[in-house]
Amino acid sequence: MKFTNLFFVVMALCALLLPSSEAAPGKIPINAIKKAGKAIGQGLRAVNIASTAHDIASLFKPKRKRKH
Repeated sequence: MKFTNLFFVVMALCALLLPSSEAAPGKIPINAIKKAGKAIGQGLRAVNIASTAHDIASLFKPKRKRKH
C-alpha cells in the first residue's frame, strides 16, 4: 500500500518537473506497450496457476478438527 502511494507521488513530481516539450507528441511506443502487456499477462497467468495449485493441494489436505 505504501509502495503504491510512493509511486504515485514520484510520478506526480516527475510530471510536474518535466516540461511538456520533453514529451514527443503524436509518437506512441506501440511495441513497448505490447511488450509490457505480454509481461503483465504472463505474470497474471503465473499467479493464476499458483492459485489453482494451492486450491488443489488444499482440497486433498486433511482438515483439522477444532477442539472446543
